[in-house]
Amino acid sequence: MSQSRRSVLQGALGAGAAGLLVGGAAPLPAAHPRRAPKGTTTGLRWLGVAGWELSFAGRSILFDPYLSRMPYADEGGALDPALPLRLDPDAVEHVAEKELTGPPELILISHGHFDHLADVPHLLSRPGWGDRRVRTLCDTTSRHLLAAMGTPARRMADVVAVSGGDHLQFDGYSVEVFRSLHSRQEDYTSFAPGTRDTVPARPRTLGDLVEGQTLSFQVSVEGGPSVLLNGTSNVAERELAGVRPDVAVIGMSGHAAVHGYPDRLLTALGSPPVLLPCHHDDMVTPLGDSGLFRTVSPDAATALARAAERGAPDSGTRVLAPRHLELLDITAP
Repeated sequence: MSQSRRSVLQGALGAGAAGLLVGGAAPLPAAHPRRAPKGTTTGLRWLGVAGWELSFAGRSILFDPYLSRMPYADEGGALDPALPLRLDPDAVEHVAEKELTGPPELILISHGHFDHLADVPHLLSRPGWGDRRVRTLCDTTSRHLLAAMGTPARRMADVVAVSGGDHLQFDGYSVEVFRSLHSRQEDYTSFAPGTRDTVPARPRTLGDLVEGQTLSFQVSVEGGPSVLLNGTSNVAERELAGVRPDVAVIGMSGHAAVHGYPDRLLTALGSPPVLLPCHHDDMVTPLGDSGLFRTVSPDAATALARAAERGAPDSGTRVLAPRHLELLDITAP
């Protein structure tokens, strides 16, 4: 393992986070000539479900920021697409005002499902962020759903439709977009599949927010770490062959019907130095003191650690167990 990638491991353990040393990866070459200012901290904050804030130099990027944590299951515990959308604007406002680094300059949306997209229109409508430009990267279906949910026109003008293969340069970082796949339920179906080629009627139920195209993103901070953000429990591994992130965020919801997951994903990525599970909480217990720690399944981190050990037992990969809203320092010196 190169010294630059090893340094990510040394700085990755934030307050309260548990790490399991289980395996590493090949060196990552410098991607751009510019560098983050010396002493800049790069952090990851888990927002629950698949949501994250990536922050550096006082700047913020959001990925799948879903905060309403609305009921989603029928009496038998199965996903029920007929349930109404019951957004929680107070919960969204609390996190936006009290927990985030500041207004985001970029929001990344992996796909159109309620637990990834539903709160983005509210965030884009916040008066407190009105003087800041916020771009959104998503597929065409998600773009149409954002419009249908009342996202302001000036924010819609900054929604950039992307698909796998895009690699976009921003000030101080780049974002690479990869085609991905949604997880499968035990009967091999997917929840709320479908696409929207035009703006539909305003969504009213969970199932109205359809998947569209599922994407994953790699954000590479110039002079800092590269972070792969994957919000589902499936992978098109040939799309990721040769990608070598310093930190990989990996969806760990139900994946029994997906062959070889997450082992295939880790093999494609070459055993990243730091792994973070996500999408493994109960999705409904409110964030805050009552649900900060106890809604997280420890089995997800353990399963991820075992997969890393199977793939590359001597690599030095570390699996960290994130806690809601706590900042993990992933700075590379």
